[in-house]
Amino acid sequence: MLFRLHARFRHWRRRLSRSEWFVRWFNLEADTGSDHAPGLLMIQIDGLSRQELERALNHQRLPWLRRLLRKQGYRVHDFYSGLPASTPAVQGELHYGVRTAVPTFSFLDRRSGRIDMMMQPSAAKRIEADLAEQAEGLLKGGSSWSNVYTGGADQKESHFCGASIGIGDTLRSTQWRKLLLFALLHVGSILRLLALLPVELVLALVDAGRGIVARRQSWMREIIFVFARVLVCVGLRELITLGTKIDLARGLPIIHVNFLGYDEQSHRRGPSSLFAHWTLKGIDRAIGILHRSARRSRRRDYEVWIFSDHGQIRATPFGRVVDGGLEGVVGRHMPHATGSSSPQKSAAAPSWSSSHAPRWRDRAEGPDDKVTSAFGDEPFALAAMGPVGNIYLAEPLPPERIRHLATNLIADGVPGVLLRRDDGKVDWITSTGEFVLPDHTDQLPHAESRRATIAEDLTRLAHNEHAGDLIALGWDCDGTSYTFADENGSHAGCSPQETHPFLLLPGHVRLPTGPAPFRPADLRRLALTHLGRHDAVTASPPATSSAERLRVVSYNAHACLGLDGRCSPHRIARVLADCDADVIALQELDCGRARSREEDQLQVIADQLGFHATFCPAVSGPQGHYGHGLLTRFPIIESRYGELPGWGRLEPRAALMARLDWHGRPVTVVSTHLGLTRTERLQQVDTLLGDEWLGATAEDEPVLFCGDLNTSPGSIPYRRLASRLHDVQAHCPDHVSQATFPSFLPVRCLDHIFVSPHFNIEDVDVGQGELPRLSSDHLPLIATLALPTDSAAASAPAENTSPAMAQHA
Repeated sequence: MLFRLHARFRHWRRRLSRSEWFVRWFNLEADTGSDHAPGLLMIQIDGLSRQELERALNHQRLPWLRRLLRKQGYRVHDFYSGLPASTPAVQGELHYGVRTAVPTFSFLDRRSGRIDMMMQPSAAKRIEADLAEQAEGLLKGGSSWSNVYTGGADQKESHFCGASIGIGDTLRSTQWRKLLLFALLHVGSILRLLALLPVELVLALVDAGRGIVARRQSWMREIIFVFARVLVCVGLRELITLGTKIDLARGLPIIHVNFLGYDEQSHRRGPSSLFAHWTLKGIDRAIGILHRSARRSRRRDYEVWIFSDHGQIRATPFGRVVDGGLEGVVGRHMPHATGSSSPQKSAAAPSWSSSHAPRWRDRAEGPDDKVTSAFGDEPFALAAMGPVGNIYLAEPLPPERIRHLATNLIADGVPGVLLRRDDGKVDWITSTGEFVLPDHTDQLPHAESRRATIAEDLTRLAHNEHAGDLIALGWDCDGTSYTFADENGSHAGCSPQETHPFLLLPGHVRLPTGPAPFRPADLRRLALTHLGRHDAVTASPPATSSAERLRVVSYNAHACLGLDGRCSPHRIARVLADCDADVIALQELDCGRARSREEDQLQVIADQLGFHATFCPAVSGPQGHYGHGLLTRFPIIESRYGELPGWGRLEPRAALMARLDWHGRPVTVVSTHLGLTRTERLQQVDTLLGDEWLGATAEDEPVLFCGDLNTSPGSIPYRRLASRLHDVQAHCPDHVSQATFPSFLPVRCLDHIFVSPHFNIEDVDVGQGELPRLSSDHLPLIATLALPTDSAAASAPAENTSPAMAQHA
């Protein structure tokens, strides 16, 4: 009854959802497939490093993410950004699987002869076209919000993206009009936005005043930043949140959302600044809204993955330390193409192109000047944003001249310079010496498991087709961190903080194994696997399948029908994967029944987990079978099932008995689902304890008894079982008994695991988090057991057949 009421409540809440109304009213394209199909919402917090995430969590600035970690079973994983640690490169690898898609955020495109920034639609489109020739976009069939690339999403499904924000693109997409209408349906969101805008404006003005007075920042840049802050940190965030809710209601298979506010604030004030962390509160609230919307979607079974693309590091603008900045240093040491040194230019008014200068413009592209159009009459062009500066030479110089220029740059304060070599390697020149990449890695301050990958990516960066003839690095192994732009926070370099973002994933998601760090290409493969578009990745091996310990689960799966009305054996499999069990007893499973799409639910779950399986039908007929099953990592030596006596025959009951080969030791497992009345439960327990079932097992053979017994501790059937076997909840040291039913508000302990005295009970728990609460009307009961070696020595060989099995096989 409680389940039906709860499911009905969820049904009507979806029916009355404003997002659902909007989809119907405007006849938006919506997914017409089955509601159990997997979906994925990927939420990116731009620029937030693992270090700053933990700091924000500790200071209560991310309450929703903190709740996901503490109550919803999410886990934080290490992530490696790749190089350059910048959004265009990370998203190029995530969306298309191509490493080092660009050498940095700004570079000279040698095909067009222009210095471009990846925020320019023309530049983003050209790079994405190159990437699309190499692989299919991750976001094909989905939507892209506030990213650099569309990621393979259609033009009409790409919003506020670098590759789709041209005037023509905007006119071709009418989604923004629908967003405005959708906003009118969300009066609360409009009122909140109207309240936040003046608050953020006042805070921005106060911050700008401090920047002008205390930090002596340019007043013009501060005023521009005020409007940028309000638009990006509040306006864009709210529009993205509303638009993504529509896409979730439509059931798009994959949605990638990027929140830019923290990154923008960090560039201006630093990654640890109060105003940057203040922005995280709004992002956290938006994530909470989207997480709830994803769970309520009736068209797809969504998972929510949260991650950052890179970190930021507090950096000193190079121009404040060295006269003229990088542009002035290069100008002082740049030889003419003829070989003589150029006269020193005024550092106060340099005439060379700089990627962060507002003087950029698209030059005419003649047939003979595609490469030199960015240089004009100057011997070099510079594209320098963040700690990576690409130096392009108008005319080639001999290798010894280029090396001499590099050493002069180091002598004048540049922390490091990368020089390409003809053998595919790179010379890394620093003030402390010269190193060859990727051979030399000992000088890197990163964890040893990351050093080889960092060296390989630095080499790949230097050999990118759009990289400079020399690459200046504002970062050195001694901890020096300069940025070649006028900013207090930067990224794109290879410091540990910049290359160390984070992944926040549901507990059942297991990362691939391997010595290399987990990076965007691996996240892409994981996402494709989840969507069924890629072969399964190799997950981490189970930690509990040892010869001494055994993890056992008893779980009433409720025909894989969740509280949201969605029938999904794949979701049950994800719950069980999170339990990391060795033996799983499942009750209430369908096989070939119309109500569950005629699926063999046990086999679907077994295939997803890679387990052995055996099924026990309790109800059979033309419409299919209904019963329970057993899943195990270990071989099943033999199994049988049989009916149990019942009073009134309210519903046929049955039991399954199997013998497992656990590392050469026989273990007997009994799984059942007892009746609803006390009389029939008592009859059924007496039968199971009799000579045809448990009474026939050898005394020295370990026994597991699992199932939904429909009775609480203290009842007569329970006490009879407890006289022969140990209840794991009652015999686990320092354990307080936990309820398993109903899943959304557990108040009764109906699911039980009993074990023979051979086992030591080490730990007992029930499934935690939103996924177990949503997937069935019961929670899984999990027990960790140990088998002492003296008991193992007394066990019979696994090849032997027990008398009960021999009699009833």
